[in-house]
Amino acid sequence: MGLGIYVRDVRRDQIEFIGDDAEDSFGTMCRTAPEDSLRRGVMQHGDTMFNSYQLYRFVDELSALPSNEVTPKIRQVLEAAHVAIRKSGYLYFVGD
Repeated sequence: MGLGIYVRDVRRDQIEFIGDDAEDSFGTMCRTAPEDSLRRGVMQHGDTMFNSYQLYRFVDELSALPSNEVTPKIRQVLEAAHVAIRKSGYLYFVGD
């Protein structure tokens, strides 16, 4: 099933839902991230929530990926992170 990614506003109301692609490209990118990265903290079999402050670092990490590693799904999550920041909200990751 892969990760479910929810964009939530400051009140934690859901704005958008994103599911990982069939190749699990976002989940794979998180699992293979460096140990000290925020991406590595996204739990594959549990819940993870990044607030707008943490999302700045998350956006920096995603933006620093080599272009050949950035899938359409990763771009979509990056855009969702920007939305969450603008709404002073969260990205909420739900693993299976």
